[in-house]
Amino acid sequence: MNPERTICPMCESADLIPQKIIEHYCYKGHDFSLEDIEYAECPKCHSEVITPEQSTRNEARIRDEHRKIDGLLTRAEISELRKRLKITQNQAAQIFGERVNAFSKYESGEATQNPAMDKLMKLALNVPQCFEELRKMANIQVSA
Repeated sequence: MNPERTICPMCESADLIPQKIIEHYCYKGHDFSLEDIEYAECPKCHSEVITPEQSTRNEARIRDEHRKIDGLLTRAEISELRKRLKITQNQAAQIFGERVNAFSKYESGEATQNPAMDKLMKLALNVPQCFEELRKMANIQVSA
């Protein structure tokens, strides 16, 4: 789908207009609201739809809130962790023992790391000697 121009799937006669709303959620007994949940509206038939791209972005935002409630690193925090450790997504996967595309999925919000992986990442960030040992075991060179 072209994000610039999406025809209404209901009436097929008008371009959808992107919209944002506040949505309220409950996860594990915790209530939270997100102000930027996306959808689209047809100006002709007034149908409301969520495009696949909007759904992907909405799910990433919701998943980040779930991570916060679970005490896990958010996608932005994982990205920052990699930058501070000066490693690529591929290197992070090798160092932490994940599949090649795992960190891409964590940072895009497509997947959530498990609690053990989250603890390992936090340990590597907070205890430089641990990161060095993991890096050596994976035989990864990190540029200074």
